[in-house]
Amino acid sequence: MMTRIFKTVYLCLYMSFTFVQASDKPNIVVLFADDMGIGEVKSLNPERGKILTTNIDQLARTGITFTDAHTASSVCTPSRYALLTGRYAWRTRLQSGVTTGYADPLIADDQLTLAKMLKTEGYRTAISGKWHLNFNYYFEGKKLLKPKNKQSPPINSYIPDGPISRGFDEYFGFHHARDMQTLIHNDRVIEHINVVDMLPRTTEYAVDFINKNASNAKNGKPFFLYMAFGSPHTPIVPSKEWIGKSGLGKYGDFVMMTDAMVGKIVDAIDKAGLSKDTLIIFSSDNGTSKAADVKSLIEQGHYPSAHLRGLKSDLWEGGHRVPFILRWPAKQGNGNRIQKGLIGLTDVFATLADILEVKLDHHQGEDSISFYPLIKGEDAQSARHAIVHHSIYGKFSIRQGNWKLLLAPGSGGWSTPNDKQAKQQKMPKVQLYNLSTDVSERTNIAQQYPAKVTELINLLKDYVNNGRSTQGPILKNDTQVDIWKDNL
Repeated sequence: MMTRIFKTVYLCLYMSFTFVQASDKPNIVVLFADDMGIGEVKSLNPERGKILTTNIDQLARTGITFTDAHTASSVCTPSRYALLTGRYAWRTRLQSGVTTGYADPLIADDQLTLAKMLKTEGYRTAISGKWHLNFNYYFEGKKLLKPKNKQSPPINSYIPDGPISRGFDEYFGFHHARDMQTLIHNDRVIEHINVVDMLPRTTEYAVDFINKNASNAKNGKPFFLYMAFGSPHTPIVPSKEWIGKSGLGKYGDFVMMTDAMVGKIVDAIDKAGLSKDTLIIFSSDNGTSKAADVKSLIEQGHYPSAHLRGLKSDLWEGGHRVPFILRWPAKQGNGNRIQKGLIGLTDVFATLADILEVKLDHHQGEDSISFYPLIKGEDAQSARHAIVHHSIYGKFSIRQGNWKLLLAPGSGGWSTPNDKQAKQQKMPKVQLYNLSTDVSERTNIAQQYPAKVTELINLLKDYVNNGRSTQGPILKNDTQVDIWKDNL
């Protein structure tokens, strides 16, 4: 009799312990838009934003909006690399531009990724959508070279070094925008499709993944979903039912369609009864592209970068300050919170490790700082006091507190004046701004504060030369990094 009672008590305690442990491992869903500037989200740009983003706004009302969140670069590939590794991409061979596929992966085989870390912690991991970090194709035993025309790799082409080799259990999507007709499942090309269908198809896969894993998630087997949208990046292809919805042209329609896809995924989480224990992050890889016809949008009263200067590609804030909304009812406290602390996309890596109590080795997440305290408490201070920005042309900027230094005479990217135009106008070689009084970066005060310029240059040099921007042993970059690189 006593033995039976003991077993019953033990079983109850064990089940209770298991439940507590499981609840400390939330499902994790990262919704990552492509080329969506901070001003595209209505709740972040209420006065000068004309596109309705009802689903993202609802996520903000029920979660935390980080208003000082930054990508690691003002273009796609390096931002995705940083998100998945907690490391700045300029430490790799990619120090300007983006990857174009048919090449070895930018993420090294032995690099710890978010997916690898979470898989080790018992997560089912999946990516749906855009990869854009390189992989190779093989067909009938032969490695395919990048075609000079836009021909897609044949059906059943094999991918040995894609997301499945970097920690993901499942992959459904494409490599990058110029190869969006090539639909991949796991490690095989399965179909050639109309590009208009890619956004709905990848969203549908994400919803199915949530539904298939809901039961396991409730029983202590969480999932990680990285929904890497290919929108509203070019090609700007809203489906038929969305054309004309925004009143601002096809780009506005595509933003609204992207918002609707966010809504479908969040609804799937809520309807599956997973809301409380699912951590959702919505963000973007960089600011809005000039391909959106920004001039026309502004003429119609819509400002894609809100009150900020610059766009995709640039060192100015509009290039890399992006929407960042987080919802996690189990830990966040009240919703509709505004968090002004400085964070970067690299910080997602250390934050999730912190939440799961994963101890990172000294060479993992070397540019990542946890913002978990900001999630748990409104009064917490950001542990990130400085951050490095990078442009499409490999130009550097560093921010410490409210001080921001740009090692470029112009935008560092495509916006006017670009660096070549700025040189012709004999503008100073560097720019310094105090964002507390000049967040729009209009008054260059470098000449007034030469000591601050020197201080920030030295800090940037330390971050580069130490192979890390966090505390720890000195590491090596993959290749030489030149902070004054001039590659116009």
